[in-house]
Amino acid sequence: MPLAVMLRSAATHLDCERRLVAYVVDDGIAPDDKRRVIQSLPERASVNWIEPRRENFDGLPLWGRMPITTYDRLRIGEFLPAEAHRAIWLDCDLLVLADLSKLWDRPFSGAMAMAVQDSLVPFVSSRFGVGGYDELGIQPDTPYFNAGMMVIDVDKWRTVGISHLTLEYLKKYHRRVFFWDQEALNAVLTGKWTPLEPRWNWSANLDRLAGSSAHQRHPMAAQARVIHFNGNIKPWLVNDGGNLDVAYFEMLDETAWAGWRPARTMRSRLLGWYGSSRVRRLLYPAEQWGVQLLWRFTKRDS
Repeated sequence: MPLAVMLRSAATHLDCERRLVAYVVDDGIAPDDKRRVIQSLPERASVNWIEPRRENFDGLPLWGRMPITTYDRLRIGEFLPAEAHRAIWLDCDLLVLADLSKLWDRPFSGAMAMAVQDSLVPFVSSRFGVGGYDELGIQPDTPYFNAGMMVIDVDKWRTVGISHLTLEYLKKYHRRVFFWDQEALNAVLTGKWTPLEPRWNWSANLDRLAGSSAHQRHPMAAQARVIHFNGNIKPWLVNDGGNLDVAYFEMLDETAWAGWRPARTMRSRLLGWYGSSRVRRLLYPAEQWGVQLLWRFTKRDS
């Protein structure tokens, strides 16, 4: 369902002269769900299902509930067809609010990728940044990007061997790695990516931490072109009735899941309240410490 919403939002806002050709990494999506995803899209959008290949994925670091699927992103250059020279990677927890051809048409100007600096992990030396930055000779104030939305020069990724280099980093520093493939990409692409405006990957957490309720938005949120529901408070888990959720469910109602809403349980009500509350803003440092504690006690290798 989140995949359908993300793709539908991208297709809806795309220039009417363009087509959306999606390549979806299929990690066991049920046939009926695939059919509903396709039904959710207009005729000028198509979906190609890609079966992931996971050679050399043994020994990659995982923690918490994150599955090995997160590392499939590193194979972009391998699972796209040879005629694909550039691509826009989109996580499934995104809501697109603008024409992606505006990104597609931007020149790389020598960079291998374009992305948005992470709002909560802004530098490689930040908490949850690049664990091996010092040994790699990377300056601590080097910007760190969020990999949920990237414009990628696929030709260069293939030529340089980004898949091989990132897997090499992950295996060497696996006891330090925090944000999985995103950390590896930041380590390997240092100095090789161009920053995009924050509006192209706007974190929903910025809104939730900015005001006194889910209805009070960050001053810059009105300019958002892509909303990223990163973190654990997803609209399909918690519907807090705020501005972001309203926009999300308006788009969901354009898909084959029209009318669906998450169950209003006591847990979801509490999580929805906490996500945008003053209490969370006060406890946010402790929340980060808790995540780091979870990492320490649940670290494992694939």
